[in-house]
Amino acid sequence: MQVIDLFREKGTVDELGFAPIRDAFADELFPGTSTIQTRARYFLFVPWIMQGLEKQNRTAQQIADKIRRREVDLITALLAGGEDQEGIIGRESRGALKRMPSNAYWRGLFLWGIRIAPGSIEQYQRRLARFGGAPDEPQMLTDDKEPLAPKLRVWHPALPKRPEDLDEKARFELTPDEADFLRERICTNQPESALAHVLRRATSAIKAEYVWEKAIPEMLPLDLRRTVDHARLFAWCAEGAPLVYAKMLAEMKGSDVSITDLEVLLGTWQEHVRNADAELRNWDRDSFWVLVSEMNPNLSSRTRAFAAAWIDVALRAAAGESIWNDPAVRKLIYNRESQLKGALARLIPENHRARDRWQRDVGGGAIDYRWGPAQIVLNDIIAGLHGSAVDGQVDA
Repeated sequence: MQVIDLFREKGTVDELGFAPIRDAFADELFPGTSTIQTRARYFLFVPWIMQGLEKQNRTAQQIADKIRRREVDLITALLAGGEDQEGIIGRESRGALKRMPSNAYWRGLFLWGIRIAPGSIEQYQRRLARFGGAPDEPQMLTDDKEPLAPKLRVWHPALPKRPEDLDEKARFELTPDEADFLRERICTNQPESALAHVLRRATSAIKAEYVWEKAIPEMLPLDLRRTVDHARLFAWCAEGAPLVYAKMLAEMKGSDVSITDLEVLLGTWQEHVRNADAELRNWDRDSFWVLVSEMNPNLSSRTRAFAAAWIDVALRAAAGESIWNDPAVRKLIYNRESQLKGALARLIPENHRARDRWQRDVGGGAIDYRWGPAQIVLNDIIAGLHGSAVDGQVDA
């Protein structure tokens, strides 16, 4: 389900399979983040909830049920603490919540070194049940009850202490000690990420739509700036593909309003790439593909071929061509969707039901590589460290 949520990211181009490239850059720049994360203190809420159950003897299923109840209770505690509903996971669904914070943050907890024991949540629950409430120091035993492996620890020993009133009133605001702990974990475990470099340099809240805007690149070392530049140029090119795809669908559905709207968006995109024409033509695409292959060695040849072909199309748009009316471009889009979805492709003329379910979820702008949620997490930590209120953000 986390993968499904990634494919719902605003402004993505997943209908045409660019996600493996997008996610490679996102994981390189902002490891441990995801589009379903909201606030930084969830990186502490989750282990605090887990720790509260680690001295109680239960079955794995009972533990899972208890964790879920505690996470649902956290919603009420945050509301009681006066938090705005916008950042609260499950603020609308409450007890019916399917995506729990522990699921959204579990991988990030490991990548940041807050959770130091590997494995899934289910493995953690089974280990907790097996060792009778001592998951921080479980011992694998032989049939003769002899130690088989050294004791394991689940959470980093410097994890800040759980607030006593967490169950009654919770806040997103980090204390200085909590913010310092998160910064130290990121800088220790992901030292070359954009997250770590920004945390080392920023002293006030950041407000930028993309990681390549404002003064953010100045906080990064040269090699990371090059990575951001490659990500930026690819994002500018890729933005046009879902717009052409959407226009083709709108035409098939006979939606004049959608067609007009999409033509406006395509014109805006073309103006954007035309303004960057010289930079796009001087782009070292060989270096780009070397970098992408290093970040995602499993990138399929089909995805690379389509992305390379679309970059060529974007360069034509930058030169002033109305590429969305070119039959060859439309065939490229049609073939790519058919390649990905087979008989379920919406552009197949006979697939009326598939087109009827289409919501025209495009127009969110260029790929931001999870900068949106990453920026919120960064600002939470910066506010805790330097006392700058996120609500009063200043430009970086």
